[in-house]
Amino acid sequence: MKIARCVALALCAWMPATAMGAVTTTVVDIATRGVTLRVLHLKPEAPVANIVAYVGGNGILAIGNDGSIAASAGCDALGRNRQAFAERGYGVVMVDAPSDAGGGVSQEYRLGPQQVTDGAAVVQYLRQQSDVPIWIAGGSSSTNTVANLAINLPSTLPLGTIFFGAIETGIDVGPIRRPTQIVQHVNDRIQIAQGLLAALTSAPVKELTVLNGGANTGCGNHNFNGIDAQFIAAVSGFIAKYNGTLASGPAPVALAVEFHNAALDHYFLTHIANEIALLDAGVAIKGWARTGQSFNVYPAAQSGSSPVCRFYIPPGKGDSHFYGRGSVECTATGLANPSFVNEDPQFFHVVLPVVGVCAAGTRVVYRVFSNRIDANHRYMVERTLRDQMVALGWLAEGDGPDLAVMCAPQ
Repeated sequence: MKIARCVALALCAWMPATAMGAVTTTVVDIATRGVTLRVLHLKPEAPVANIVAYVGGNGILAIGNDGSIAASAGCDALGRNRQAFAERGYGVVMVDAPSDAGGGVSQEYRLGPQQVTDGAAVVQYLRQQSDVPIWIAGGSSSTNTVANLAINLPSTLPLGTIFFGAIETGIDVGPIRRPTQIVQHVNDRIQIAQGLLAALTSAPVKELTVLNGGANTGCGNHNFNGIDAQFIAAVSGFIAKYNGTLASGPAPVALAVEFHNAALDHYFLTHIANEIALLDAGVAIKGWARTGQSFNVYPAAQSGSSPVCRFYIPPGKGDSHFYGRGSVECTATGLANPSFVNEDPQFFHVVLPVVGVCAAGTRVVYRVFSNRIDANHRYMVERTLRDQMVALGWLAEGDGPDLAVMCAPQ
């Protein structure tokens, strides 16, 4: 990361006096996946939260070294009120299009893994600046950006979600497990906002704030033209109400330990202490030994996590266990195999990859299938080990070019 050189001022900082103290504005170029991401950071002396703001349209802010933004981005409700939010104690980071975006960011980018990688880089930068909760916010075309990041950034991060002037999403927002606000003008596609609210089936808190007034000219109702005070009050009020629920610090993890039965050539994985003790003792359950392989899991649901179900495969089909990732795979497994016993629909929790890519702060979990009548699966975080199993005739399963199945917390 490097601080961009300022043209007008030597320090690249402007500090107007406010009731909340000085606000410092800085232009920062953040390195990510071999490109740069320019952001405009307004930082109060002691921020109580940080707002990461994405604009709609083509996503281009054209942030200048002097902190200016393109006139075309001036209609963005959060962007044009950035100083007001900063003066209320909220750090604001306006995120420009990445340097490889060309004429602007596409919806494919907004919905894809590169957006998640870039978003994680911004969050990492902010976490180095101040250890306070972060709210991902975006309007219009950035509805998909906000949804993608809310779902796929590490669940350990203290993040909230704010949609405003929402449009139809190209992503299922059901997995969002973060406090979420939707701010919509009553005359701007209110049905879309209502549908988005209904689709947020996993959010611990969800609110639709409907604003009225202003004039549908200039920036229009879609961008809350003429009602800035209402918009600022709505967003800052929601953040103030739920900011304290976003606990900082890492979520508790448990170690999933792998065992192998040499006689069966079966692998078994568990993070349950009494199961580990029984297998280690080798008295009530014989023939199992630790392989030395293990990885972290969440023993309970976290923001952005997905449950892993544990099926018992009865004798005749394997006499072993299968760990399904997410409700889709678990439901499909049960329907296709009615004799399987779903021992625990939420045995542990992980983060699911996006197009086969795991978010920053997680590591890839690989899965291989024995491809035998006595079905067995093995789960591991070492790719070389996965490749060794494939060389022995096991079949690699997963998504994307690297065949990722789950993303485990580091």
